[in-house]
Amino acid sequence: MSELAASSLPQEVADFIFDLHDACRRSQRIDEMKDLYSGSFVKLSNKFYSSSPWPPAEAVASECESDPLFLAFYSELVLRHTFTSLRPTLSDKISSWSTYVALFEAVLTSDPKSSEEGTFMILPEWAFEVCHEFVYQFQGFCQYRHSVACKGETTSPQSILLRDNQDVWDLPTVMRLLTGVINLSKLQSDPTGQSSPSQMHRVLGYFGALSLSRLSCLLGDFTSSLTAVSFISLTDKNSLHAGLFAAQLSLSYHLGVSYMAVGRTRDAARTLSSMCNAIGRGFKTGYLLKGTKGQEQFGKLEMKMVALVTVLVGMGGGGVKVDDDVVKTIQERFGDKLSKIEEGEEGFEELYTFGCPKFVSPGVPKFTEDEKGTNKSADFYKKQVKMAVARAERARGLGKTRSTLKLYSNVGVDKVEKLVGGGGGGLKDILSLKLKGLQVEETRKFDNRDGSGDASVDQGKVPVMGTGDIGFHIVGDEVKVEKGKRKAKTDVYFVSNIQGDSFARRDVNRIQVGK
Repeated sequence: MSELAASSLPQEVADFIFDLHDACRRSQRIDEMKDLYSGSFVKLSNKFYSSSPWPPAEAVASECESDPLFLAFYSELVLRHTFTSLRPTLSDKISSWSTYVALFEAVLTSDPKSSEEGTFMILPEWAFEVCHEFVYQFQGFCQYRHSVACKGETTSPQSILLRDNQDVWDLPTVMRLLTGVINLSKLQSDPTGQSSPSQMHRVLGYFGALSLSRLSCLLGDFTSSLTAVSFISLTDKNSLHAGLFAAQLSLSYHLGVSYMAVGRTRDAARTLSSMCNAIGRGFKTGYLLKGTKGQEQFGKLEMKMVALVTVLVGMGGGGVKVDDDVVKTIQERFGDKLSKIEEGEEGFEELYTFGCPKFVSPGVPKFTEDEKGTNKSADFYKKQVKMAVARAERARGLGKTRSTLKLYSNVGVDKVEKLVGGGGGGLKDILSLKLKGLQVEETRKFDNRDGSGDASVDQGKVPVMGTGDIGFHIVGDEVKVEKGKRKAKTDVYFVSNIQGDSFARRDVNRIQVGK
């Protein structure tokens, strides 16, 4: 560090750097680190850097023994200050990419067994915000460059700069870095974290999995979104995310969206409804009003989740259970829209658009005049909404069939068709109610802790019928309806085999087409 840089560094800032490095490398006390990270950094930012960025890594290197790993974390920390408190330029957005790549590469190449390096500890909150911001900046940059390309101004400074940096924030590297820290943590094979190389690798791998789940959801890969966090327990109060409300919220929200997309309406309703209740309790008790970081966003996300639960209720699927407090909020906030949906009118698109995340296309535009007027990221978002609305409309039709069957003990197939107005669906709609009602439901509550190999999205779960409090079977052209609670083991057996047969025929057709 030059003498000029040393003399311009306030003593309080120099002491902070020294203390934070000492907390990460030597004392490794979580409470001390939390005071420095959540308290001192904010105070010093307000005092010295309210309108300017923090000093770069090279300016503070002498205060932390030029520790490369610490300086990589420090660079990311002060970068977030720039993005949250100042006005970042396009150059800042591009340079932030190299900051995150350098940080993740430093983690991936660090050797916790090296006596020279020593162990490194990081606050769980810090690890979450590193991974969360990483995906957030990827999402924002993708949306920004598509919006610039859409203008078709090929000679604008923004277009030229983006065209010259098409390799920044590319999806393959983002995925490689996230999966790298996850694999290094070994949490997928040992959720206890005992096999992780160090505490730093464990917490970054854990929150890297949360961020990978979120990223997969934003990309429309909903099965991968669920698989990414299949080793994480939602109900374990000792889990890493349990002490971070923002992490709980992000996990529940993106899981709920993914569950909806793969047809697991029970799991979606339970996950979203539970989180809405947690937010409600937090506001009532004051837990979320006592300076909780990010609390200004909690109320907005609560309404987005309530909107998604309203979609689930409007779909009319059996077995979807929603807490009374959430039902009350639905009636207060979206009651008119739900009434229209239940009467057969439009409404799903408005609710889902309000509640869903901002899906993003990772494609890199070429910034040519041909792209003018075409925002591929916005088009991808609209496509995801359209597909979700189509799924909801189909489910609503089946819900109407279910409601009609509940009125009878014995009813003809033709009569059901007339009452439902299926336009010729008849027997097909009734059978679809069984087939579509077969769901894979979470039974282990995300508590797979036996360490038995890689977790799967179907591991520890069993298929159940989603027709709720009604059962039925068909004899000739008549439907025999069985009301009340019932075990549907026979239904599950036969419908599972029908479903398996359809998958087999689909695979055979694909092979034939390939030939």
